[in-house]
Amino acid sequence: MKAGELYLLGKHLMELASHGMRDDADPEVPEIFLVLISVIVEAPGLSISELTARSGFAQSHVSAAVAQLREQGAVETRPDPADRRRTLITPVEGLVTAVAQRQQRDAEQILTVALAELDPDVKAVAGRAARLAQAADELYRLLTARALGVSGESALMPLRSLAEEATAKPKN
Repeated sequence: MKAGELYLLGKHLMELASHGMRDDADPEVPEIFLVLISVIVEAPGLSISELTARSGFAQSHVSAAVAQLREQGAVETRPDPADRRRTLITPVEGLVTAVAQRQQRDAEQILTVALAELDPDVKAVAGRAARLAQAADELYRLLTARALGVSGESALMPLRSLAEEATAKPKN
């Protein structure tokens, strides 16, 4: 695979994920909100810099989006007790429920639907989607660990543990 193809793959995956995180009845919101909300629900208590590393958006955009989400009542922020310069972000309870229903859909299911459009063999599509989802999960964890500056075996730890490893302290 060439760099250009990798870039285009990323664009295709973003489109699939964006469709997978929405329902037809959902209001149109900026993509950054969908991504940040999904990450915040998955790993509550992240700092702005950790959220930036996980989401891939610029820190200025993450900070602005978090401020808007806070104003809309979707998230709460508080200073990190260990380092008052850092802001920790947590979702409000209603947001957790909404995300659990929509944005945390299984990637394997999203890939299965997309691949089924190309191949009528349901068994073959399901197997291919499972393999691709597993490879994507590993790649995501490794690249997230890289973005957080975590190395070694922790690269394949559950996502909630990556931030703990990067800051060398457990989350509350």
